[in-house]
Amino acid sequence: MTITVNVGDADLTELLAKVEAGEDVVLTRNNTPIARMSAVAQIDTRAELIETIIRERSGRKPVTQQEIAEWKQIGRR
Repeated sequence: MTITVNVGDADLTELLAKVEAGEDVVLTRNNTPIARMSAVAQIDTRAELIETIIRERSGRKPVTQQEIAEWKQIGRR
């Protein structure tokens, strides 16, 4: 759904209801897309969150102590 927003015309409650129902809402100004509203993925349990973090980290190589020391030096410049 794409809508043009005019002050006073936008009913945020209605837009949020559409987003909650799974619809993406694109807000435009003068026919130029400005923002997109979409539902936030819900993680139901702590276990799911932990599994998601582990899965995301599994594809990355471990950081070495040397890399950490280099990053600290960069931050001090």
